[in-house]
Amino acid sequence: MSLKEQKEAFVTGHSGTNISEVLLVCIAAPVGLFLYHELRNYLERRNSSAKHVSLGMKLGLETVTILLPMTICQTIFLYPVGISILFLELLLAFILHQYITINATPKREAIKERITGEQTTKELHFLTFYRSTISFLTFIAILAVDFQVFPRKYAKTETYGYGLMDLGAGSFCISGGFVSRFARRMEDGGATALKKVMVHSIPLLAMGLLRLLTTKGLEYQEHVSEYGVHWNFFFTLSVVGLFSAYFRSILRMKNPLWWIWTLLGYQYVLSENGIQYYVENASRQCKVDGDGENIIWEYFCKFFAANREGILGCVGYLVLHLSSEDIARFCLWGRQQRTQGIRLALVAAVSWIVHYILVSWLEIPVSRRSTNASFVVWSIAHNATILFCIWLVFHIGTLRHSTWKRELEENPPIFAAVNRHSLLVFILANLMTGLVNLSMDTLNATHAQAITVILLYLCAVGVVAMLLERG
Repeated sequence: MSLKEQKEAFVTGHSGTNISEVLLVCIAAPVGLFLYHELRNYLERRNSSAKHVSLGMKLGLETVTILLPMTICQTIFLYPVGISILFLELLLAFILHQYITINATPKREAIKERITGEQTTKELHFLTFYRSTISFLTFIAILAVDFQVFPRKYAKTETYGYGLMDLGAGSFCISGGFVSRFARRMEDGGATALKKVMVHSIPLLAMGLLRLLTTKGLEYQEHVSEYGVHWNFFFTLSVVGLFSAYFRSILRMKNPLWWIWTLLGYQYVLSENGIQYYVENASRQCKVDGDGENIIWEYFCKFFAANREGILGCVGYLVLHLSSEDIARFCLWGRQQRTQGIRLALVAAVSWIVHYILVSWLEIPVSRRSTNASFVVWSIAHNATILFCIWLVFHIGTLRHSTWKRELEENPPIFAAVNRHSLLVFILANLMTGLVNLSMDTLNATHAQAITVILLYLCAVGVVAMLLERG
């Protein structure tokens, strides 16, 4: 068996883990953020002569409190090392929070403003951190999955189940929906909005074509059941962006019932018309009767059969994007801070209940390959939960003293930079992942080597983001 075949087998045929473990891995980011904020505030108060902690100190704190634990929790060292780190981070953060709170002098005016003030800024800072969290979880996973140190249960599932990497594409669609112009009530005229999305889709289509050509040309390992033979993540993002803009701007589909009925109809087709079985078991070839007269139909049939996961999956990902836009309008933009948290908690709770009904009562297992209703609702529930946890960390900073506004608005520098340059950083991270895979035998690397390479890779991603920010 060639090295390429070994690597393909290494990421194929897995059944995933459980909901709580996936949440546990992802919760490392808000826990680390909590400690980062408290350590930064403690250092500022201890050194009263300095108005702000230096950038170098912030970068160090960010790496140690957030990036390192996120990396450890995505490896076989989650138990007991990762769990212990998260527990100690929470304990230290609470101790520091209590210490700073006791020694602070709150002003009634600031507290009143916190309670009654509305979020009218153009940026929601907890949302910025959430979006960068999705990026970093993905950055770690796309490289770590090729090492033995990455548990196979976190890899993408082959048919049904809960895999950490199953959430990647869906989380990006949700993250994009949270900050879309429709979500922020900044809709453009029909044709104008569609033209903008078409322009923005050009880099994604170019990256998709580049990935396709390099994967085929360099004999890079492929997981065919992920998106298909020719399809990939970048094509999915392009399709979702174009269709969402068309539905919102041209067809003026603003009622949430549209995507709800779309999801229900899609699930009906999957369950009652044999499409779910087709996605999982059909051949990659398409037999077309006739003497070759209808060449276009034959080509379409073969292309669809070869890429059915990617093409059909766009339906589920489109629903995720549309639903996240409506969730953002309901929970986030133009809402008071406390209202944001209450509504996020409500959305998360309702989503988990609906997910339980779909899986336990209606017996529709989560399928990443078809992006069925259970998968879509699980993705919404998971992301709403993580976003609520991040909101809670930022909200805790407002319960302390008169400088709450500055604390609330300050994100860790690398995370802030990654959010502002997300597309370019994501493309460069993918290129670096490919370079690592082509330059070393990841399957036979020791755990120490794997952790070292992943951390160096994350540092390189952070350096790129900071250079873009300062350039």
